[in-house]
Amino acid sequence: MILQIANVLDRPTLAAIRDALAKPALWEDGGATAKGRAKAAKNNLQARLSDPAAKGVCETIAATILANDMVRAAALPAAIARLMLNRYDEGMEYGAHVDAPYVDGVRTDLSFTLFLSEPDEYGGGALVIDSAGAEDEIRLPAGSLILYPSSFLHRVERVTRGSRLAAVGWIKSRIRSAGQRAMLFELAGALADLAAAGAPAATRDRLANLRNNLIREFGD
Repeated sequence: MILQIANVLDRPTLAAIRDALAKPALWEDGGATAKGRAKAAKNNLQARLSDPAAKGVCETIAATILANDMVRAAALPAAIARLMLNRYDEGMEYGAHVDAPYVDGVRTDLSFTLFLSEPDEYGGGALVIDSAGAEDEIRLPAGSLILYPSSFLHRVERVTRGSRLAAVGWIKSRIRSAGQRAMLFELAGALADLAAAGAPAATRDRLANLRNNLIREFGD
């Protein structure tokens, strides 16, 4: 399941993050964190997380993502394995790769990209995800997030103009199976629809109890 989530960051928070990341000295070669075949494919800049500004940005983004209702329903997150801040200037790209199964000792079930630049601020730079042989090209508004299984082959196309700024990271889910997560997400959506339609509380409680029991059944 590939899920687009709009307005994960509100405008004031997004503006503050962009201001914090405007310092040129913050950025270094991003290839140092890539492993295996991905190392040769990666050509971008990465914020030094030892810098207090970058560290503060990551803490803000991580807390916001984990508090987002849609992320919580779709990912059932146990933890964020790692979060990084990437910048692609003109001519930079990240070739096709699959993310590592473990990052910092934490299993990676889902990957995400949180866009921090508006689509009209750069050319190219689409996140391209290969799902069952079909490719999705994604360029979202700043503050919006794309969430997808870490097992999917993906790439970032070459930036032809401007700079593309984004936060990327990996989530360990409480539910290992992507198929089971998808079913639980559908149940969460059905519960929201029933609440909006004014369905009886007893009916909604029965469905919520079923979802909770499935989480217990499916969980690690």
